[in-house]
Amino acid sequence: MEQEQQIPITPEEARASLAEIDQVTLRIRQTIAAGITAPLLILWGSIWMVCFATEQYYPVWSQKVWFTLVAVGTVVSMLSGLYQSPIKTNGASPLMGRMGLAWLILFAYAALWARYLGPWEIPHHAYNALLNRKSGAYTCTICMFAYTLMGLWLDRVLMYLGIAVTILTLVGYLYAADYFYVWMAVTGGGALLLTGLFIRKFWR
Repeated sequence: MEQEQQIPITPEEARASLAEIDQVTLRIRQTIAAGITAPLLILWGSIWMVCFATEQYYPVWSQKVWFTLVAVGTVVSMLSGLYQSPIKTNGASPLMGRMGLAWLILFAYAALWARYLGPWEIPHHAYNALLNRKSGAYTCTICMFAYTLMGLWLDRVLMYLGIAVTILTLVGYLYAADYFYVWMAVTGGGALLLTGLFIRKFWR
């Protein structure tokens, strides 16, 4: 059976297809910038910076600070998502809903990996500090994994950011043990904060 002859795409059609892709990408960026993504990134970046800094300099208060600020951030995020409407954001809610669901799925898998696949039990109490650093590095790299994937569709800057912060996290975990949490306050929290500011400035 002879194969059907395919009509080659002309240069004009190729350029039109690329232009359409660019327009879709631009609309996605503008939709995200008009929504709650940037403010929430700034919020969570600030939370990470405060919490990691507390972990470094006031460890006795770290659990309370983490619990309180994460609870506040979660409530604010949920209320912001409920408040946002398609009219206010030119149809952003369906997209934002899918992105929120993607993050929930990611963290569900992360919890599964942590519970069943990772050897987290370290028997000797002297290794508690190592375990805490390991947990912090694990959480940060999970978030940066999501950044890297989002960068494949939205903007390469997110992909580069995710890769860079992942590398910095591993460097801090392996070589900056005594200052790991302040390192993560800058590289982890700072990444979220700067990404939020970048979206607000350049994606509108």
